Amino acid sequence: MHLISRLTTLWQSTKTISPALAWGGVALLAASLITLALPLLDPRLFQGVSVWHKPWKFQVSTALYFLTLALFLSYCPTPSKPNFARRYIVWMSIAAGVFEVGYITWQGAFGLASHYNVSSKFYGYMYTAMGVGAVLLTSTSGVLGYQVLRAKQFATDLALRQVIGCGLLITCVLGIVTGGALGARAKTGGHWVGGTANDALGMAIVNWSRDGGDLRVAHFFALHAMQIVPAIFVVLFLVNPAMSQTTGKRLVWAVSLAFSVFCVWTMQQAFRGVPFLA
Repeated sequence: MHLISRLTTLWQSTKTISPALAWGGVALLAASLITLALPLLDPRLFQGVSVWHKPWKFQVSTALYFLTLALFLSYCPTPSKPNFARRYIVWMSIAAGVFEVGYITWQGAFGLASHYNVSSKFYGYMYTAMGVGAVLLTSTSGVLGYQVLRAKQFATDLALRQVIGCGLLITCVLGIVTGGALGARAKTGGHWVGGTANDALGMAIVNWSRDGGDLRVAHFFALHAMQIVPAIFVVLFLVNPAMSQTTGKRLVWAVSLAFSVFCVWTMQQAFRGVPFLA
C-alpha cells in the first residue's frame, strides 16, 4: 500500500508539473501494448523479426524518456513563470519524439526500413530528418541535466541531485556520440559490425547480435543512463544508508565515470566486431 501511495504521489506531481510529457508517456505506453499484440494478427517479418517489433521498442523507450523527464522536472523548483529551458525540454521532446516514433511505426506498418533507408531521395531526406530529430530529442536531457545541477532547491538531497544531473548529461553527450556513430554507417553495414545481419538470431527483445559487433548496445546504455545511473546510486546508497555527504559525492562521480567508461567500452567492443556477451 505504501508503494502504491508513493507511485500515486509521483504521478500526481509529474502530471501537474508537465502534463504534456506525463500524458505523452502514458499514450506511448498504451500504443506499445497495441503494437505488442499486432504480431498475433500480422505475420510479416523484417530482418527476421516482426515488422512491429522495432516500433514497439521505440514506443516503450520514448515513453520512458518522456516520463523520466517529467519526473525529474517535478523535483526542480517551479519558476514564477515558464522559462525557455522548460519549454524547450517539454515541447522539443514531444515534437522530436513523436516524429521519430511516428515515422518508425509508419515504416514498420509497410514492412519498410526506417533507419539506414536511403533507397530514394525521399527516404534519404527522412533519414537525415530522423538524425536531426534524434539529436534534438537527446539534447533535452542535457538541458534538464544542467537545470538540475544548478537548482538549489531541488526536492532531493545534494548527492541524488548530482547523480540525476550526471545521468541526464551522460544521456545527452554519449547518446549523441553513439547515435552519430550509428547514423554514419548507412552504407557500411548499419549497426552490425560483422556477424549475421538478422535480428532473429540476436538476443531476445533487444535483438543485439550474438556473433558480431552491434552498435545498438552502446547507444541503448547511453540513452538510458538517465535512468540507470541514478538507479545504481540508489542501490549502493541502500546498501550503506549511513554514508556521509562527502562519500555520497564521491560515489556520484565514481558511478557516473564508471558508467561512461562502460558505454565507451561497449562501443569499442562493437567496432571490433565482438558481440556484447561474447
